[in-house]
Amino acid sequence: MKKVFLSIVVCGLIGSVLFGNAVAGKDQKLKTQIVRIQGDAGVEPLNLIITPGTVVVWLNEFNISPVAVLFPDKKVTMACQSPVNFNISKDGTYVSNAIPYGGVASLCFIEKGTFKYAIYRADPSQQSQLGNPFRFEGKIVVK
Repeated sequence: MKKVFLSIVVCGLIGSVLFGNAVAGKDQKLKTQIVRIQGDAGVEPLNLIITPGTVVVWLNEFNISPVAVLFPDKKVTMACQSPVNFNISKDGTYVSNAIPYGGVASLCFIEKGTFKYAIYRADPSQQSQLGNPFRFEGKIVVK
């Protein structure tokens, strides 16, 4: 009788742990927004309204040139998780590396506020050679 009772208790504990992990996984869904850089066709979506903890992924679908993301005004100084293709500059803000065709850069926003950003060709020499200024400006509002 004690063995049956002990078996029921152990099964109940294992079940509750497994169920608890499944529920915790549902509550901790990663929020992601994808920004598609489509060359001269534009950037979709250019402006985002997100909540803290959202990862913004810039996807370069512009097959002519690598691009970069720049925050000219309010700089991103805090991020959650591991940024992809972003580094911390000397002044302590996040700046993107060149994002090649088919490549991505991502940043998880945790600080509330409005972050204006610009997407431009990463190689300045291509800017003048191609005669196209290629610059798109958008904003991310973290509420």
